[in-house]
Amino acid sequence: MHLGIDYGTTNSSVARFDGNKLYRLGIDPANDNPNILPSLIYINRQHHAAIGTRAATEYLTHETGRSVSWEERTVGEIDVVAADMSYVQTVSVLVDTAAHGRLLQYVKTALRDPNYQGTQIFDRFYPVDELITLILHPLKRMAEQAFGETCEGVVIGRPVRFSDDPKITARAEEIIFKAARWAGFHDIRFELEPVGATYYYHRSAPRRQTAFIFDFGGGTLDLTIAEVGEQSAPRIIATHGVLVGGDDLDRRLMQSLYKYFGAQKRNGKEAVPPHLLDLLDNWQTMPILSRPANLKLLDELKMHVDRDAIAALRTLVTQNLGFKLFRTIEQTKKQLSAQQTANLDFESGDLCIHETITRAQFERMIEKEIALVEKGIHATLAKARLKPEDIDVVLRTGGTSAVPVFATLLAKIFGAEKIAQMELLTSVVGGLAITAHEQGGHRSHSSVRYLGHAEPWVGRLRVPSNRPYTLYNFRIGGKCYIDSAFTLTRIPVELSGLPALRMAQADKNLPASEGLQFDLGRPARIFIAYDATAKTLPNWLKEFAAQPEGISVEQLGTERWFRLFAKDFPAGRVTLGGNRAEKLTPELFLNYLVILQASI
Repeated sequence: MHLGIDYGTTNSSVARFDGNKLYRLGIDPANDNPNILPSLIYINRQHHAAIGTRAATEYLTHETGRSVSWEERTVGEIDVVAADMSYVQTVSVLVDTAAHGRLLQYVKTALRDPNYQGTQIFDRFYPVDELITLILHPLKRMAEQAFGETCEGVVIGRPVRFSDDPKITARAEEIIFKAARWAGFHDIRFELEPVGATYYYHRSAPRRQTAFIFDFGGGTLDLTIAEVGEQSAPRIIATHGVLVGGDDLDRRLMQSLYKYFGAQKRNGKEAVPPHLLDLLDNWQTMPILSRPANLKLLDELKMHVDRDAIAALRTLVTQNLGFKLFRTIEQTKKQLSAQQTANLDFESGDLCIHETITRAQFERMIEKEIALVEKGIHATLAKARLKPEDIDVVLRTGGTSAVPVFATLLAKIFGAEKIAQMELLTSVVGGLAITAHEQGGHRSHSSVRYLGHAEPWVGRLRVPSNRPYTLYNFRIGGKCYIDSAFTLTRIPVELSGLPALRMAQADKNLPASEGLQFDLGRPARIFIAYDATAKTLPNWLKEFAAQPEGISVEQLGTERWFRLFAKDFPAGRVTLGGNRAEKLTPELFLNYLVILQASI
């Protein structure tokens, strides 16, 4: 069985096509549309995860309205070695000890950030690929239960681009690929989300047409021009991505409420500094304002800023009301799609918001986003070397495409008679399911890097001690030695899932001259994780470049750190030295680790 999955910024869905009938699965019975799962994850202190509507309910029940209680907690020590000194630095973090759990949203949007690795939730670090798995795995399980079959393959939708930088887009696709692997899929393919919508419409097109697909979701706007209909397969003429989504429109509505939080001078008082108000753009960054240093700053501002505004701001950030407020904002946005005015009412303690917003006011708030959308439409036409009159039908899909101003914009460019609305939230996943049935989509170029997805490219392992080193998937919770119970607790997401050598901790004192050897079937970057307490590196390792990220492992509650080094190797025989440096040094505690990343 092969599935189509639309893993979205705001919502996710899954479907199956059997060649005759398209099945959309009911995956969230508590949601208004049970075929749609809000892309929300709530993880409690026991590391049990809830998703979708249940995640929102858990958060609203356990976190909203409670007081925040920040405490500084020591999480470990790092040995810092400089040119002429060495010292131990204690690492501490601020922890909200009153929290029952953490709610995560917009994980897909975080893939735009090339530095985003994941997040610490209580005592465990979650790489971003494993966060996405928490959505994909239940979708796979529910489909298997519904159809009574094992699911091996999937076509996952992705935006045309995550970023203007192609490397960031490639990185994002690889992270989603890793997540699908952890979810249990074996045949993993990708298709552009608007192309999915194209295939969905293709089956019902009345004749051969040139279609413009306008797929506007929570995170991105994806545009495609294609020939569809009749017996020939769709022909994709041009695709284009615009980094604007429904979440940006919510943010504009939130910014219109800043006046309640001291954004303007009032009664002879100063305004709250903009850098503090910027944290209100996203409900997930609001709690930063509740940290002790920022609360102290807000108290100091009482002398200069309107007291009611400071009280409202304190209530918002110390009572965990941000998520609830943004849900109210989203509902207001939806109401403005159906009517000319909407009331935005929100009260809690010292926070009292009552706004009547007109559709015209909202459209003025989002003028920049409207301009970006219009520019993107014309850029897509230019890529295709077509004019608006060359387009036969314009297909709107995605929740944000329901905002009236965008339908008006499309009508202005193409003519109102050409505009058609597809099923806003399920047409993409329907097309992905059709693509999956037809074995379409593309495999990630990065798949060759991972065990079980390509011919083995690491072999003929020779270990000086003759201990039975093995290959394994490098991931959080993995055991990194064959003879010791150290488990991985923090790794860079780029290394997650890569093949690694499970070595012997007993070999930690092998001299540098004792070489570990193996064959590479393709060029690769080899990463070495080396004991962070070492004062000297072996000469062979000095040829490797130091990396900015580190790796941590844990045994019986004690955490230890590795520094990370990397070097590129051609295909062929590789020889690495032993763990000890040539110069006599105190005994090392940890044997080094080897992680392998094939070039693509």
